Amino acid sequence: MNLMLIGGGQLIAPSHQCINRHVFQLTKHAPQIVFLPTASRDESLYQQQFRDTYEALGATVSIVTLFDDVQSIATQRQLIERADILYVGGGNYPLLVQTLALKGMDGLIKQAVKHGTWYVGVSAGAIYAMEYGIRTSDDGTDYCLDTGQGWLSGCLCPHLNQEKRATRFQECLSQMNHAIGLPDDTAYIQSDTDHYLLGEGYVLGSK
Repeated sequence: MNLMLIGGGQLIAPSHQCINRHVFQLTKHAPQIVFLPTASRDESLYQQQFRDTYEALGATVSIVTLFDDVQSIATQRQLIERADILYVGGGNYPLLVQTLALKGMDGLIKQAVKHGTWYVGVSAGAIYAMEYGIRTSDDGTDYCLDTGQGWLSGCLCPHLNQEKRATRFQECLSQMNHAIGLPDDTAYIQSDTDHYLLGEGYVLGSK
């Protein structure tokens, strides 16, 4: 599987541009990127910033929206099947999981990734690919462990630069065979032939 998991950060911030460029360069040609802003409930500003950012780099951008009836399931399926890169954005993790399952997108995404399409996930989108991830609790006051799709074993903690989240990550390290802590503007990349980290301040743990 080809995975790029991003710890977080502001898409249009100068500090995040190295991440954006790396996403664009994952394929050997100008990629067709399909963006799923599901975890943000398809926030319109997020959509526009994503389109502007990646079209400026030279990518072809399509957006799958799941909170309106604008796109047919057939259109969404076609977009996902033709994508070089599926980019799943950040936001509310339980909302992401529930909506993808409800709309039948989970199976389509899994099939695409299984067949070699790049999966890029940021924050909630990054947790989705993992066996476990540390997300914001339902009441928003703490952090908790949740399950993902298990494409990559172990636990991922996005936004490791946040002190309380980093503390919870340290508590989980001893329980996990493999763990990845990613601050904003960092990424873990794994392909069929290689794996590496991009950025600074990340933590890798294994037994």
